[in-house]
Amino acid sequence: SSNNNISLSSSSCPTCLSQGPPPRRMNFSLDLKDAEAARCLREQEELKMLGPEVQVCFVLPSEKSFTKTFRMGNLVEHLKVAVQSESNIPFEDQELYMGETLMADPLMIRDLWKNEKEELRVSVKQLKSSSKKLEDTLSDKQESKMKSGDVIETEEVDEEYAESTDEEYIEKETEKKETSS
Repeated sequence: SSNNNISLSSSSCPTCLSQGPPPRRMNFSLDLKDAEAARCLREQEELKMLGPEVQVCFVLPSEKSFTKTFRMGNLVEHLKVAVQSESNIPFEDQELYMGETLMADPLMIRDLWKNEKEELRVSVKQLKSSSKKLEDTLSDKQESKMKSGDVIETEEVDEEYAESTDEEYIEKETEKKETSS
């Protein structure tokens, strides 16, 4: 259709008219069917390179499980992203095991599992969570105070601090001391 054509000539320009006939019209219309076919072909090539599908059954620390389909060429990192979205266990706090074998991040499923026709069972282990790391940091600070002879006041950790970073915790504690002084 003529709506998809863009003319590169400007026949109303006196300079162009004096230079002879206008240049040929160029058709810049995009054939969407060809573009879609090319995209599909690229996707098929990518899928072929990733290899056959494999069902992966994840067993979470809570003993709940879920199954997702991956490709043998997918990285272990892809599995961790799926676990994070299904369980809210942060990517960096996960270790995935196939039996007793730790599934290291840079590896692909095919590096660890050869039979795509069988379901792959993956056990998810959660490392220390961020709030546990904060508690450990607080314990370390208390331990260092004990060694220096300072008096330690014990108090329960407020829920608002449980999700705080160390810097946020220190800032809040400093504000508390300043307002109480």
